[in-house]
Amino acid sequence: MRIAILLFTLLITYFSFGQFSEEQMKEVIKSGTAEELIYEWNFAIENAEFKFADLISDALLKKAPKNQNYIYRKGVTTFHYKKNNEEALKLFRKTITNVSKKYDAESYKEEKVPFEALYYYAYCLDNIGNPTEATQYYKKYLDENIGVTNVYTKTAALKIVNIEVANKYKANPKKNILLNSIGDSINSKDPEYAPIISPDGSTIYFTSRRLWKEDTYKEYVEDFTNFSPEDAYVSYKKEGNQWTTPRRLPFCKLEKNEATVSISSDERILYLYEDFNGDGNLFYTDLSRTDIDSVLPIQTEGVNTKYWDSHIMYSEDNNVAILSSDRPGGYGGRDLYRIVRLPDGSWSKPFNLGPSINTPYDEDAPFLSIDKKVLYFSSNSDKSMGGFDIFMSHRIDDNNWTGPINLGYPINSVKDDIYFTTTADGLLGYLSSNRNGGKGETDIYEVQFVTKEIKNSFILSGVVKNATGVAINKGVTMQLTCLNCDSNRKKFIKPRIRDGFYITGLEPCREYMLEVLGPTNTVIQTEKFETSCTTNIQKIVKDIIIK
Repeated sequence: MRIAILLFTLLITYFSFGQFSEEQMKEVIKSGTAEELIYEWNFAIENAEFKFADLISDALLKKAPKNQNYIYRKGVTTFHYKKNNEEALKLFRKTITNVSKKYDAESYKEEKVPFEALYYYAYCLDNIGNPTEATQYYKKYLDENIGVTNVYTKTAALKIVNIEVANKYKANPKKNILLNSIGDSINSKDPEYAPIISPDGSTIYFTSRRLWKEDTYKEYVEDFTNFSPEDAYVSYKKEGNQWTTPRRLPFCKLEKNEATVSISSDERILYLYEDFNGDGNLFYTDLSRTDIDSVLPIQTEGVNTKYWDSHIMYSEDNNVAILSSDRPGGYGGRDLYRIVRLPDGSWSKPFNLGPSINTPYDEDAPFLSIDKKVLYFSSNSDKSMGGFDIFMSHRIDDNNWTGPINLGYPINSVKDDIYFTTTADGLLGYLSSNRNGGKGETDIYEVQFVTKEIKNSFILSGVVKNATGVAINKGVTMQLTCLNCDSNRKKFIKPRIRDGFYITGLEPCREYMLEVLGPTNTVIQTEKFETSCTTNIQKIVKDIIIK
């Protein structure tokens, strides 16, 4: 998935190293003068080629180990390429007393450093958990850049606010919530993120950037991130709440990025993100097929434009979709949009969820509860503890939502907390975070909510099986009709391919008719039932026996 990185943008006129292989680049570095290496470093940073910039930094320091300009440049690549905040902090600490407004980024003779060293120093302090000192250096950087507006000054000002928000939530941590790493069977030294939990909590789909096989396929490692391409994996929960060894899904290709986005409630359709040209598009694959070695672009109206469509979530009844996109006309970078199914079965155009949800910053990774009444998403706004935080909003009516509520600490941290997903009953949640203490660059975490925190969770579930107890997953569909709704709302439910399990959301104080349809859509069973008008949670289990 596309990653936003702050760069010290420089205009460089020298030739591009991009035409070289890594070995050729090493030869260029080996024979290059300090002047040539400075130009090449600048070009590498401008193009986010942090791996080459890091090699150049090492070569510069060999020529002049005490040159603070070279030490600063090594700090920048250690921060961006190696993502080592502690080591980068040590490097920036050596340079922050030597900043200069006359800094010349293109001079190989320069021994001063830019004021951005203060910014990077503050950012590293913030990342390692020293917010008080980080605030001091963010302010110091801003004091030295009064009247300047750029990506650094904007971010420094936002970070100061984020630290204040983080202090508030840390002083009042959420009770009755347990957050833990999902475990070493899924998390690795490489990034794992974008979890999708099945409605019953038995299956998790996620994205990983691990190598396919130890020390192989390294030619596909991205210089931009130093990680392998994204692949989609699946794992199943065993007894004792342990997860099986993840299995890479068969449509994944060595050279491509395939990232998990969301899944249909019957686990038949898996939605994915792929990025070929920097615009980002959304795809799907049908897991019910025996051959799932390819993916297809989503055909929903208004999705997959020339702009960046990063995430989509379809409601359980498949009549509503929430889209994240950076298309023009929004309130910030990425905004959330709502798409609805029209009476003729087609989809409406996406319309913006408005300023109650969207901000001048980024909103991403929407997730709808099974009853469509709660929207979870992540935002890196001034209401966040730092980076992306997970927020929750309640639906007022079809077009309006309450103001977002930050889920607070410990669900959120000062790092990026994103891609929140829950089981149908809302008792288990999963998210990805690059917070300190993880096993890899980004890990997946499980959130356990106590029952009293969950309200209005009404679920119908069961297993479709034959008279001998064997699960049936084909040729049977359930039709659920609400009998005392404003209109007789109907929805169709299919059993899960893996084991015949089905699940759907209900509303309180309703009468329902459940009809079982055979292969020719003839009704072979019917049953009426009601949901409670007085309780907050009701789980109705109805196994269906096909004789």
